[in-house]
Amino acid sequence: MRKTIFVPVLLIVSFSLLLAMDAKDVIKKVQKKYDHIKNFQATFEKIETFQLTGSREKSAGKLFIKNGKKYRFETEDQWVISDGKTVWTFNRINNQVLIDKVRKNSGALLPRDILFKYPKTHFATLVGQEKRDGKKVYIIKLEPKEDNQGYFSSVKIWVEDRSWNIVKIEVTDLNGNKSIFELSKIDTKSTIPDSLFTFTPQPDMNVVDMRE
Repeated sequence: MRKTIFVPVLLIVSFSLLLAMDAKDVIKKVQKKYDHIKNFQATFEKIETFQLTGSREKSAGKLFIKNGKKYRFETEDQWVISDGKTVWTFNRINNQVLIDKVRKNSGALLPRDILFKYPKTHFATLVGQEKRDGKKVYIIKLEPKEDNQGYFSSVKIWVEDRSWNIVKIEVTDLNGNKSIFELSKIDTKSTIPDSLFTFTPQPDMNVVDMRE
């Protein structure tokens, strides 16, 4: 009877340790790859689910990142552009531009941070595996370290085996709202011009400068 109880417990503990080791190895490979990426671009689909209303919004667009700091996030309705110091948020519907400084603790959900920053500032646990387009993908849950609680209760990333690309991101904020990014057409080889990371408002645009 003792053997019957002890052996399954031992197997469960061993399996848990194996998963933890695997998660650590996957994150190391992800970090190594993204630390060496100077130019990153991809297309994406974004699905947002709001806990309070139960509503769901879907959008698609393009993402450009250079040197881990400069970024450009485009959807049909909005562009968010930064040269690493200034952020321009252009709402194409009302033709308004918000200009602000880059703020470390803004609480904004930026794919740049999820791709480059989160794997370094969060503990990782392997919670599953699946096949996507015939390729093995690891599902990693990221939990904030004690000194880096942030604005999100849960972050999951889907990492493709061998390429170590992050192909999907799921973020749940402290209010239970969920955002899912599906990345495709990932390109880390092409050089992105610096001009893509600045924005000059046109005379007919409503400009709100929040830097002061």
